[in-house]
Amino acid sequence: LARITLALRSSSEPSQQALMWSAFPAVLAGAIVFAVGQSLPNSDGLLSSALAEVLARTDVSQGPRIAPAWTANMTQLFDAGTLGDAGHAVGSYAHDQAGRRWRATWCSNLTLFHAAGDEFCIDKLAVDLQGTSPFCSNMTGGTGDGTVCHTEPLPFHDQFGILALASKVGSSSVAGVTCDLWYAAVTAQGQNMTASACVSADGVPREFNMTTGLAWKAGSEIKYTFSNPRIGVVSEDAFAPSEACASKYPMPACEGGGKEALILYRVHRKTDQLTLANRNVGDALGDVAFFCDLSGMDATQLVTKWAVEVDSAWGQYAYCQFQGEKNVCFGHTGKHVGRESALGIGKGAEQAQCSANEEIGNWFSFPDVGECAPGAAVGTDGCTWKTTPVRSVLAGCIIKDRGLQATCAQERGHAPMLKSAAIFAAALETPDPSKGGCPDAPASVLGSSLVVI
Repeated sequence: LARITLALRSSSEPSQQALMWSAFPAVLAGAIVFAVGQSLPNSDGLLSSALAEVLARTDVSQGPRIAPAWTANMTQLFDAGTLGDAGHAVGSYAHDQAGRRWRATWCSNLTLFHAAGDEFCIDKLAVDLQGTSPFCSNMTGGTGDGTVCHTEPLPFHDQFGILALASKVGSSSVAGVTCDLWYAAVTAQGQNMTASACVSADGVPREFNMTTGLAWKAGSEIKYTFSNPRIGVVSEDAFAPSEACASKYPMPACEGGGKEALILYRVHRKTDQLTLANRNVGDALGDVAFFCDLSGMDATQLVTKWAVEVDSAWGQYAYCQFQGEKNVCFGHTGKHVGRESALGIGKGAEQAQCSANEEIGNWFSFPDVGECAPGAAVGTDGCTWKTTPVRSVLAGCIIKDRGLQATCAQERGHAPMLKSAAIFAAALETPDPSKGGCPDAPASVLGSSLVVI
């Protein structure tokens, strides 16, 4: 089980962009959303499977002793201003090695949309269900009536498991507490990871740092410090599932609905297929959150504009990720197209699934089970969506040549960021630079054929 508020859109063939959704050693769940993530690999999945591969063939006796059960205050730093003031968050951590479970919670003040900030909290609970269920991670996003639970079919992994590969490299101190320094580097399944920790005599990592090898700056390097540890048995209440995961999963579809035409956008790698099946996308305002800070955007990425027809009885926004040679979505409402406000912020309950989100913009998920057959109208045999790719451009043109980066800086903290959204939309509307357009991406860089309409 797990709970998370970091609603980054994750998904698609491995690249730097979603919930979500999951965290890197663990607390940035999927989610981060994976999720803005439109093309992020499943980091938790890559981490756990890569570590499992290495641990199976490595002598791991040299690692530090981690206390079997403890709780502590936690501070987290991450390299993305979007995720809070100076990328700083505070919370708590609970660890139960014998029970194979841990929980990490934190909150920060997200200042991307409003200068005064929006409360932004994560509560992730991971429990090894020992084969009884594939959902060892659940992610609940939001606070108050905005909480939404997401599940992930991932194997359990110990957040500090990588330290089993570590070697002692010296000693230091954290906040006046003496501790031993440990360092590990892992390369497996194309993933280059490093970890360092300063572990005190009581077995608590007073500091734990990890790099993931991902281009996505919010998850490329994450740092934790732990203070005021309480060593000993952790209560069962510390690992109770969130109310949203216990009673509100999955969310029902919004009432009403009907056919609606939308223009949406997806950021992706050159090798990705031109399809929205089991992918996450956004409208212009929603993608501004992604471009303006969160992603650490690679200028060589592609941005594709899509003409979409949907049934607007929106379901729960799903985290769509690349797993096992294909894209999958989890945490969705059957065939319904999922929707939430960007980063789960904004007005409206349940991360604004059924709200207009005119200030923050929207993110959408497209489960493959809802796709209409070729030539079929939305609604035929219960299908909920059909799409047509319009045109693709290089992200670098939007960011640099059309001035999005500068406009983002000007509008930060002043949502709705209408100027930034207008630049973004205009860049994909036409190839005419006099109208703010970007040239079509060369056919040589497209993953499959694209008919410009």
